[in-house]
Amino acid sequence: MTSPSNHSAGSFLKSSAQAIWGALALVLFSEQSSSTIVTHDVALDDEFGPLEPQSLIREDGGAMMVIGVFMAVFVVGMLYYIAGIGETIVYRERMLDAADAGSFAGAVMYARGMNVVALLNMIMAIVIAVLVALKVVYAIIVGAEIAAGLICLGCGPWCGPCCAACPFISPLESARRAVDRVIDVVEPTVETIVEIASGIQEGVKYAYPLAAQAKVISIGFSQYNEPTNAGFMYPIIPKLPIEVDDSDLLCDKAGQEAGSLAVAPIAATPAGRFFSTATGALARTFSSYFCGDTEESAKRIEEDAELGEEPFQIRGIMIGDPPFDRNEARVALASWGRDEGRGIGFDVFRLIDHVSFSQAEFYFSDGAEEREEWMWRMLWRARFRRFYSPIGGDFSGVCGPCGDIARIIGVGDVVIH
Repeated sequence: MTSPSNHSAGSFLKSSAQAIWGALALVLFSEQSSSTIVTHDVALDDEFGPLEPQSLIREDGGAMMVIGVFMAVFVVGMLYYIAGIGETIVYRERMLDAADAGSFAGAVMYARGMNVVALLNMIMAIVIAVLVALKVVYAIIVGAEIAAGLICLGCGPWCGPCCAACPFISPLESARRAVDRVIDVVEPTVETIVEIASGIQEGVKYAYPLAAQAKVISIGFSQYNEPTNAGFMYPIIPKLPIEVDDSDLLCDKAGQEAGSLAVAPIAATPAGRFFSTATGALARTFSSYFCGDTEESAKRIEEDAELGEEPFQIRGIMIGDPPFDRNEARVALASWGRDEGRGIGFDVFRLIDHVSFSQAEFYFSDGAEEREEWMWRMLWRARFRRFYSPIGGDFSGVCGPCGDIARIIGVGDVVIH
């Protein structure tokens, strides 16, 4: 497939060739006219005698040929100049498209990683909810057994109704032992599942960002090649901004799930929600009993990370091969190969034109949710942001005057794309 830049270059080459042929035709026409004038002068010499010879300075024969050559070169240079502008525009658009694709693909991968971590948090809560429900049932049976025993102690002529509680003691004891055996089987399984899920979360924390980096590199090497020949994502060594939640929130969520299951028919009613919240608070208060002795826990956003700040920003950087060398060689035809007056600024901007930038971010789409809920709902999304330099701030630790220079030129506030 022919690229747009090659097609435009071919069109302008064809136009240049046509312009040169036109100039040569003009030169030939002028030469023919000059020959006619010379023939006419010879005829006049035969009729009126020899004419006075013209001086070399006044001789203008072949002048149109010189003008035609210069005009042809000028037209070719202008055509190549226009062709270069077109190629540059196409190059810049492709480079920006590549950077946009890279940054957004990276942000999407990060958002997927955050959703996977949130899903694993919910799975751990549901698994622990089974253990919480069993221990709540166990606690209820124990309470009922104790109450039946205390009431039965009052059995006698002085309290005939108290004797009615005595027959319940044995069944309650059997039920307590049965539930205890089930808990002994379920609890190790729950702890194993929670440990596995937590380990998967640790893997996701690094695996998804590395996959995002690989995706951006692939976009730079293959999908947009050419003009790009390389690409990468910043941060270079990435990770998801999550950490272990040591606030017993996992046990609270498990208790809420257990409460919701216990009152499933009325879970959506105010009474059902109250029971669920109360169960969650109970489980969180006595988390060491209800949620087992596992050392693993759910994940949360890092304490020093806020939505919209640097930990949630993804930058795509693409490196390409601009067509400037070809354009300079063509335009040089009009200046007869001279290379003057470009200055150091030209070389600096020419170096910058090898690179294209773009920025995106991953974010929690429901801004009304409290911070602790960010990792309990799969609502992480990606979107574009204007590109801001990530190196702003205090440079005094690197070199003394650098911080002042950065503040003067506004390094941290530069908007590139």
